[in-house]
Amino acid sequence: MKLRELLDKFADFIDNNRENITKFLLVILASISLMIVFFISSDEMSISKEVDHLVKNIESRKYQIAYDYYEGLKTNFSDSKMKRFNKSVSKKINSVIINNGDKYINGQITKEQYIGLINTTNALSEISINVENLIEQAKRVDEMYLQENISYDVALSYMNIASSLNGVNEELDDYKQNIKDFYESRAVYEEATNNQQVKKYHEAIEGYNKVSDKDKKYYKLAKMAKEECINIMYDYYIQKATEANEKGNYDEAIKYISYLKPYYQDDEKIASLESEYQENLELYTMSTDDIIGLISKKMESGREGLSINSYQQMINGGKFYYVELYKYDTLIDEILVDSKTKKIYSYKSNDKDYNATYSDGYFKVTPNGEFRFALSEGECSFALENKLKEKDETFKSIEIVSDQNSNKYVKNNQVLKGFLKSNKNAYYYALVNKGFFKKKELYLIDMYTKNIYKVENDKVVNYQSVFIHALIISIKVRIKIFHVNLKDNLW
Repeated sequence: MKLRELLDKFADFIDNNRENITKFLLVILASISLMIVFFISSDEMSISKEVDHLVKNIESRKYQIAYDYYEGLKTNFSDSKMKRFNKSVSKKINSVIINNGDKYINGQITKEQYIGLINTTNALSEISINVENLIEQAKRVDEMYLQENISYDVALSYMNIASSLNGVNEELDDYKQNIKDFYESRAVYEEATNNQQVKKYHEAIEGYNKVSDKDKKYYKLAKMAKEECINIMYDYYIQKATEANEKGNYDEAIKYISYLKPYYQDDEKIASLESEYQENLELYTMSTDDIIGLISKKMESGREGLSINSYQQMINGGKFYYVELYKYDTLIDEILVDSKTKKIYSYKSNDKDYNATYSDGYFKVTPNGEFRFALSEGECSFALENKLKEKDETFKSIEIVSDQNSNKYVKNNQVLKGFLKSNKNAYYYALVNKGFFKKKELYLIDMYTKNIYKVENDKVVNYQSVFIHALIISIKVRIKIFHVNLKDNLW
């Protein structure tokens, strides 16, 4: 039989039995489909069981057991089955991550527990993370911190921990930075309120200006507090500037005025005070170089080897510089420099004497810390003059002489030297001329106390004591005379 005839017969068979053949093929197809479905269902049921087991261990915080179990599955499962497993378990683990994130935020689990979950998830290297869900949660955390419903530490640690998940990368960085910015802004606000409470209004205003306008609550509070500072700082800073100026702190006085200027630009009082303080600063402020130059000029020597330590010192309302003067690192003098007159005063007392010959005067510091200036030559001469007049002693003139010129009027120099050794403040030598044919008398005057001492033949006596003694004798004589006269009258 030819092939042509066979094909024709097969075609006729199909045409005659088309309905039956169709039914047969459908039965076969259905059987195959059922076999495929059964196979797949059986495989999925196996995966579901193992997924639940892994997730249960993770939720129970049996992280090492969960990890070892997962690694075992990777060995036993085929690649295709493992892919199906990872896809299925990823959905459940993502749900666990979100739930535990909420628990951590609300204080239901510890930071360590949350970190353990994240680290275990990362160890299951083929688990995929739903970043969109994490972003939504991070947005919620950001809003909770803004509303002060959670602390900064919790909010930031959540961001840091969640960001460490594989695949998250920089997705949460904006929220993390937002929280940091809010925290810094609120810290600045808190510092500003503290400054305001201790009357550091300038610093407080600077802080309030730095509060972020994104933080609407604290931005509004900062704005109101700033206005309050501006209103109350005027009198306070005027007072502080006045006090600083009186103490010679002209830079500080100007600083306080500068705090007010931006907010009181047309205030005449502020302008006047600033001008006054600027003038004081220019007139009475001396640099280290200025002081060394002045001293070297007084000493009539060069500046070589000279150095100083200087400290501002207000004395009797005047501005001075207390100066420790060094020559090649050796202390050679302690000096007060009058910033107004540019006079210098060397330290001289019974306890300390630098034997300076270049100063305009002397000073000392009392045990209670008071600065005391020595009397001038004229003041001491006048004091002696008044004492002589009180004693009714006649004289032609008083002359202040040097210690060398006084020697010829001293009979016993050793006595004088002994006295001066223990009385270094007896600085001035006064020669009193009582007229022709009368010996000139020598007096010593304490340059700090005005105490007067008279040099006699073999001794130095306190002239005040002599005067008082003579006065007592005079009173006694007068009383005796009074008694005699009274007795005579009675008779």
